[in-house]
Amino acid sequence: MNSAPETGPTQTLRPAMGSLKILLATVLVVAGSASSFAQGEVASGTVSGSGTGPFNYSLAFTDDPAATSPIGSVWYSWVPGSFFLPSMPTGASAPSGWTATVSGNSVQYVAIGVADYITPGHSLSGFGYTANFSPAQLAAAPNSGESVAYAAGLFSDAGNTFNVQTVPEPSTLLLLGGATVVLLGVARRRLRSA
Repeated sequence: MNSAPETGPTQTLRPAMGSLKILLATVLVVAGSASSFAQGEVASGTVSGSGTGPFNYSLAFTDDPAATSPIGSVWYSWVPGSFFLPSMPTGASAPSGWTATVSGNSVQYVAIGVADYITPGHSLSGFGYTANFSPAQLAAAPNSGESVAYAAGLFSDAGNTFNVQTVPEPSTLLLLGGATVVLLGVARRRLRSA
């Protein structure tokens, strides 16, 4: 015995309800991933080196405006189980309100108190270390910028792994600028003679 196919409002709503469920699931996944990205500290940093040996390195750290936690400590050039600097620094320094400790081929920077944390949307410079390796050796060392930031002291949360970007030395920038000017001049002469 065959029954007649359904008609009317129930049959019309079924495809619409299925589409609505898919849309709702997609919105929940996107909202969940966006909120998980914006949670905790969202660190970034820069390092630049100078000198002729021993070399002096200056660092600055930033907590992204989208972060929901401050940065209370940074373990520079380290992730659990790995130290990335080419060799052990000979000393380390930190801005007022922070401490600096050389730990193997890495440096730990820790805020002394909550008032010294790097809050979302802010940066702090004045971190540094001295070492016998050159800026070129630092740049060539695999993963040398890989670091972990924590909301309070070291291991106070899961941490945010980030990469500290190397900023070229001013002399390197001058050399690159000079080379660019020379290449532009050569190209201009070739265009004139053609």
